[in-house]
Amino acid sequence: MARSAYDYALDLLSARAYTSAGLRRKMAQKEFAADDIDAAITRLVAGGLLDDRKFAAEFARQKIAVGGASVRRVRQQLAQKGIPSSDASEAIARMLDDEHVDQEAAVERIALKKLRSLEGLEESVKRRRLFGFLSRKGYELEDIKRVISRIPL
Repeated sequence: MARSAYDYALDLLSARAYTSAGLRRKMAQKEFAADDIDAAITRLVAGGLLDDRKFAAEFARQKIAVGGASVRRVRQQLAQKGIPSSDASEAIARMLDDEHVDQEAAVERIALKKLRSLEGLEESVKRRRLFGFLSRKGYELEDIKRVISRIPL
């Protein structure tokens, strides 16, 4: 007997969390019918097993509070995962309040860690590489400037 879209989705969710869009994409790759995918998603949402807002909140907490990622980068990642920008912004704001995350301290911590790999370079080269590194990580320009002016190069 062929496995149902719902059973396949349950198997995926038992391994890790998914967004509705991510789960929909995985089921489509397995070539389940669109109606079966919609029914499975609806059933999972109704049963509380699939919740994009909860996913966004946990993803933001894990990436920002634990991993030190920038708010901008997490917002981009959530958008890529199919989370509406309003839900992503709400989850990030709530997490920043609940966890009391200091973004500037996170930038400084990451900058100091990166500086260890830049030992032996001229100060101007360190400054340029550190600035580029933090920019690519998605940190705000003003936070980067403040941190680089404060830390010893």
